[in-house]
Amino acid sequence: MDRAELMKALKPFNARCAELGRPLDSIRLEEAYPGDSSTSYIVQVEAAWANGRSLWYAIDFLFDVLFETVPYKMRTKVFTIQVIRQLITCPDPQIEPIDTLMAMCAAE
Repeated sequence: MDRAELMKALKPFNARCAELGRPLDSIRLEEAYPGDSSTSYIVQVEAAWANGRSLWYAIDFLFDVLFETVPYKMRTKVFTIQVIRQLITCPDPQIEPIDTLMAMCAAE
């Protein structure tokens, strides 16, 4: 499968996100294993509504919509969904972003 075929299969996904009031600003595909286009892809999405929210909130919504709108054969080519968002920083160096804390706890 090539990138163009998967992007075409993601059009209903993009449209449904917009219908549900959570439009995607952009969708990009990156090879899960760089240089090997015969395997799966990372679906990178940018969405303004995801800024300032937990990544779990965004990922949960996006996977639900992906399963609703993209056929099984095409979903097997999606390695993961990666949410790209604006980095929100805090001037206090003692405070870490909540998503960083969650990732650290999950890794232990």
